[in-house]
Parts: sequence; structure tokens; C-alpha cells
Amino acid sequence: MSETQDKKEDIIALIKEYVATRVELAKLSVIDRLVVITAALLTDSFVIIMWVLTFLFGSVTLGFYLSELLRSYAQGFGLVTLLYLLIGLIVYFTKDNYVEKRLHNFIVKRIFKEKK
Repeated sequence: MSETQDKKEDIIALIKEYVATRVELAKLSVIDRLVVITAALLTDSFVIIMWVLTFLFGSVTLGFYLSELLRSYAQGFGLVTLLYLLIGLIVYFTKDNYVEKRLHNFIVKRIFKEKK
């Protein structure tokens, strides 16, 4: 009888150890995923900031260049504004078919990307 009781206790101890190991593995998996997402967000944020600054300074440069050609600041920067308005309207009317689907796919791929 004592031997059967010892086996039951050993099995219970093994099950408790297995459950504890699985919980620890789940915690580590969540932490790993959070670290990957955080690193991606930080690096992507930096890249986005650099793109925005490049776009901003490029826009100002284009505005001054067109102003010089047209001999009017209002016309030069007005053309740049019209260009961005046209691009904005095109994106607005095509966002459902093209932009949102690709953006969703990109985000899902980034979140579930495996480490190399």
C-alpha cells in the first residue's frame, strides 16, 4: 500500500512540476513577444520620424524651387499644396481597396515574425 501511495505522490509531484514549467514557458513566450514588438515599434518609430523629416524638408525645398521658377512664393507653395491635396484625395478614394489591406497584412506579419 505504501508503494502505491509513493507512486501517486510522485505522479502528483511530476504533474505540479509540469504545470509550473508550462506556466513559466507561457510567461517567457509572452515576454519574448513583447520584447520583439517593442523593439520593432521603437525602430519603426525612428524610421517614420526620419521619413517625415525628409518629406518635410523636401516639401519646403520643392516649394522654394517652384517659387523661384514662378517668381512667387504663393504660387510655388500653392502648387506643392495642390500636389499634396491631389495625392491625399487619391489615397482617400483608394484606401479601402489598396492601403488598408496591405497595412493590415504588414502589421500582422511584423507582429508574428519569427526571430532568426
